[in-house]
Amino acid sequence: MKVKSFLILITLAFISCKTVKVTENENNYLLADSGKDKFYLVELIRQKQTEGKLGEKPMLIINGTIIFFYYKKDIEKIVISKAEIKGLRITEAEKCVSLYGAGCKYGLIEINTYKSFE
Repeated sequence: MKVKSFLILITLAFISCKTVKVTENENNYLLADSGKDKFYLVELIRQKQTEGKLGEKPMLIINGTIIFFYYKKDIEKIVISKAEIKGLRITEAEKCVSLYGAGCKYGLIEINTYKSFE
């Protein structure tokens, strides 16, 4: 009985320590947090991709500053944490291309924070 309980505990420990694996592209959407909150945007993007609302490399705008789009050469690291996100809006590709041009062809994620972006 002790061995069975031990095996169950070990299994539960492995399941709870599951890490999120990210692709090279998804690294562009990692937040400044540590732990699970670091992957908040990655998981949101994956969900919206499954729903057909975002493509593989959506444009990212934080407090009005373009941080990432699919052909941008100098990619800035995201310097905000999940707790600093005040609002988030997702615009599907078809709608945002007319607003932002081809850089937005995979959709758009706009984030407003409680602090100004540097």
